Parts: sequence; structure tokens; C-alpha cells
Amino acid sequence: MTAAVDPTRPATVTLKLGEGARERLKLLAEAKRRSAHYLMKEVIERYLDQEEAQQAILKSVDAKVANFEANGKHITLDEVKSWAGVLAHDRKAQLLTWHA
Repeated sequence: MTAAVDPTRPATVTLKLGEGARERLKLLAEAKRRSAHYLMKEVIERYLDQEEAQQAILKSVDAKVANFEANGKHITLDEVKSWAGVLAHDRKAQLLTWHA
């Protein structure tokens, strides 16, 4: 029989660190007046947020490439540079339009 898992209860995860990393973590925790557990949890959360954001960007880029391949609409680099020059003097400059 399998025990029911409570999704609201935090799960325990074991993390093996080398002696050098453990000592660095201990010293940093002491300096910040936090527990090593708190620092590890914080760093993992930050890493997950960063990686999820990167994956979202990559997914968006893939969608944009597929859209370009489907309809060919684009703006050239020279057009963007020219528009940026106008925008530097006129913040209300008209937005560029895509073209084939």
C-alpha cells in the first residue's frame, strides 16, 4: 500500500556538497545571520526563477522565428538604427511597421 502524499507539506531533499562548499556556505550563513538551509533554499528558488525566465524567452523566440518563417514580415537592422536616431530626438516617433 502506498502512503498518500500531502502536496502542502514541504518535501525533504538531500544535497551532497563538497567540504569546501559546505565550509563556504557555513561562513556565509554566519555572516548573513541566516541558516545554511535558508541560503540553500534561497539560491535554488533564484536559480529556478532564472531558468524558467530563460525558458520562457527561448519559447518566445521560437514562436517569433516560426511566425517570421510563416509570413516573412520583418524590420531590418538599418531600419531599427534609423528609427532609434529619430527616437533619440522625438520620443513620440511613430513605431516601425513590419513588412515582407
